[in-house]
Amino acid sequence: MQKLIVLLFALPLYCFCQYTGTGSVTQGIASATATNLFTCTGGRVTNIGTITATDNSVWTVPALVNFTNSAFPFASDLNNPCTGANYANTMAALAALNGSDIITVDAGGEVITAFIFADNYFEMYINGVPVGKDNVPYTQFNSNIIRFKVHRPFTIAMHLVDWEENLGIGTEASGGFSNHIGDGGMVAVFKDASDNTIATTGSNWKAQTFYTAPVMDLTCPMESGSSRLSNNCSTQDSNNGSSYYGLHWALPVNWMDAGFNDSYWPSASTYTNATVGVNNKPAYTNFTDIFDNANDNAEFIWSTNLILDNEVVVRYTVSGTTGIWNNENSNSKFNFYPNPASSEIHIQPELKDLKNISIHNSLGEKVYESNQYSETISLAGMSTGFYFVEVKVDDISLKQKLIVK
Repeated sequence: MQKLIVLLFALPLYCFCQYTGTGSVTQGIASATATNLFTCTGGRVTNIGTITATDNSVWTVPALVNFTNSAFPFASDLNNPCTGANYANTMAALAALNGSDIITVDAGGEVITAFIFADNYFEMYINGVPVGKDNVPYTQFNSNIIRFKVHRPFTIAMHLVDWEENLGIGTEASGGFSNHIGDGGMVAVFKDASDNTIATTGSNWKAQTFYTAPVMDLTCPMESGSSRLSNNCSTQDSNNGSSYYGLHWALPVNWMDAGFNDSYWPSASTYTNATVGVNNKPAYTNFTDIFDNANDNAEFIWSTNLILDNEVVVRYTVSGTTGIWNNENSNSKFNFYPNPASSEIHIQPELKDLKNISIHNSLGEKVYESNQYSETISLAGMSTGFYFVEVKVDDISLKQKLIVK
């Protein structure tokens, strides 16, 4: 009996029972599996590693990325000290492009131009299609241009990674400490072919956390609904991180798709330029006419913890071109909202000459039809994804995309 008691008292050395959240817990440094993914003078070494959690799950740190996947296109340079692409302004950067960079999401769609500054790394999808990844995964700091052809509405989904030098514990050497905790942050502006701003990053985006480190005390992380909170955790630098923990959550399989339901995700948190620390980085300051435009100011976004959260996914849906459809040969106008929608859409104004209204799914199957006007149409029973709303009024037929989320 005495021997059994001794063994039981020895168990807490391996017990993580003080953590009550949903993440998988790892401790200590990961094993490097890929080294020197990218080399840049003055940059940090970009490695990838794996680490096993207490539940025996294996995690890639800082994240499983597509940097070496040749099928995933690289973004174009806005400013890149690693390649010498030090454009003074956006006009010069755009002038260097010959059109081969434009990724087709929808044939016949309009060309959208995105300007992105990410600390450190991003991968962007439009309606689930890869359109561009950061060409510098860690440092030096750079900024990018991505151009793609798409019909509106469309959904932006971005995988954001704050890289780490000490794999598995989210730290790097800086300021005299071997374990300094860096921060993240991403800002983006989207323009149409007429140079009109159609989207900027802000609190109207969604943001979810998938890797938090370092966690020095497993009692400090909290969860509230879908929010994974670590703002009560220490961010103190040190010279010994061997006992630090990491928290990991698996990315949903279809997180990049337009039909993915992100409605339960937290809203993105916004941060000032000073907090992110970009005021001395030409990759940002050379382009404040874009990122800090007085009329269309973009905000840095991330999850709720800019410092400890190292892997974040953000999403946003750009609405249709105008929402009003009309035809120069007809007095008919048609508007439906919201788009994206979850439970119902509203039709305005009243269509007195309506002949038929129908909704088709992405396979062309009819899921709703009526020959009578109704201000509200229920979307009950419709799964998340793309649909087309078609209206026949007078002698014309009008069709527009609808996203059900």
